Amino acid sequence: MEACVDLILTAGEVLLTSGAEIHRVEETVERMGKAAGFARVEVFATPTGLFVSLYSPQGQVFTRVRRIRRVNNHLERIASVNALSRAYSSGTISTAELQEALEKLTQPEAQHSLPVFLAGGAGCGAFAMLFGGNLTDAFAAGLIGFLVVVFSTWLRRLPVPTVVTAALGGGLAALAAQICLEFFAFDMSKVIIGAVMALVPGVIMTTALRDMLSGELVSGVSRGAEALAIALAVAAGVASVLSLGVL
Repeated sequence: MEACVDLILTAGEVLLTSGAEIHRVEETVERMGKAAGFARVEVFATPTGLFVSLYSPQGQVFTRVRRIRRVNNHLERIASVNALSRAYSSGTISTAELQEALEKLTQPEAQHSLPVFLAGGAGCGAFAMLFGGNLTDAFAAGLIGFLVVVFSTWLRRLPVPTVVTAALGGGLAALAAQICLEFFAFDMSKVIIGAVMALVPGVIMTTALRDMLSGELVSGVSRGAEALAIALAVAAGVASVLSLGVL
C-alpha cells in the first residue's frame, strides 16, 4: 500500500509541475487510487501544493502532502501520465511497470537543446510575419527570438523568479533589436513583438481559463494572475530598454 501511495502522489506531482489543469490532476489521482484498491480517495490540488488522503478497505488512512515550488510547462509529460493512469486503471500495466515509467518521466532532462532553440527562433519569425512583417522582419525576429530562448532557458536553471526572467528576456529582445537595426533595416515594432512571443505565457493563460470553466476558482484566479504578471513583466522589460535609449 505504501508503494502505491507514493506512486499515486508522484503521478499527481508530475502533472502539477508540468502545468496540467487542476481537475485533470485530481481526476488522475482518484482514478489511480481506486485502481490500486483504495476504498476512498480524497485529493485537493492547487498550483503550489498537492494534498492526498487514501483510505484502505481495512480502515487505514494514508495522507501525503507535496509542495510544488516550480512549474515548467511540459505537455508531453502530461499526456504520458494521462496515458499511464488510464492503462493502470484498466489493468494493462502493473504497479512495477507504472513505477518504472514514472521514474523515467521524473528524470531531469537536458536544459540545452539546439533543436528547441532553433524551433523557438523559427516560431518567433513566424509570429513576426503573422503580425504583418516581411521576410527581413521575420529573419530579425527569428534571430533575436533564438537569443531570447537561449537566455531564458539558462535563467531557468538558476533560482530566478519567473517574472524576473520574463522582464530580462523582454529587455534583451529590445536591446538586440536596437543592435540589429544598426546593421540592416526592419520594422522594429514587428520584430520585437515577434521575438517576445517566446516569453508569452500562453499555456498558463489557457490552463487558467480551463480551470475557471471547470469551477477551480482558486487555481484559475492564481494562474490568471501569474500570466498577467509575466505579460506585464515582458512589457516592462521592453519598455525600460526602449525608454532608456541604450543605443
